[in-house]
Amino acid sequence: MNETVQQQNLALNRFWKRMNMQYHAYAAANDLSDPAMWTLYLLEESGSEKTMTQNDIVETWMYPKQTINFTIAGLVKKGYVYLEQLGGARNSKAVRLTEEGKAFCKRVIHPLIDAEQNALLTLSDAQREELIRLSEMQCAALEREVNALIGQK
Repeated sequence: MNETVQQQNLALNRFWKRMNMQYHAYAAANDLSDPAMWTLYLLEESGSEKTMTQNDIVETWMYPKQTINFTIAGLVKKGYVYLEQLGGARNSKAVRLTEEGKAFCKRVIHPLIDAEQNALLTLSDAQREELIRLSEMQCAALEREVNALIGQK
């Protein structure tokens, strides 16, 4: 493998780990697990007009279903969310923020979203678009490579 590509790959992995550590530190500082923070984040960002199920959360954040089920149970105990049976779907339940959960999100999740957006605003419109375009290209290429590796076994 090309040494330059090897160094670039290492640098990118370190940047992604640094970013993940920022999210982890923020979650921990607010007495949340990472999956709990991301669940509240998604519920807050989706707004009350969009119904989010546990499966939606699993698909969005790519956590195992058991992790999200455990996380939701913990958020119910804290009083931040409740489950609402959806009509016509025997096992499907909407995950909704309680009033306490909405207040918590306003206090904890909103500042995180603002911080993310402020960080993005340090880039130009063109740089943000390019970052998204290149990130998607790399993600899709890595998915193909890993799927090929898995298929070899």
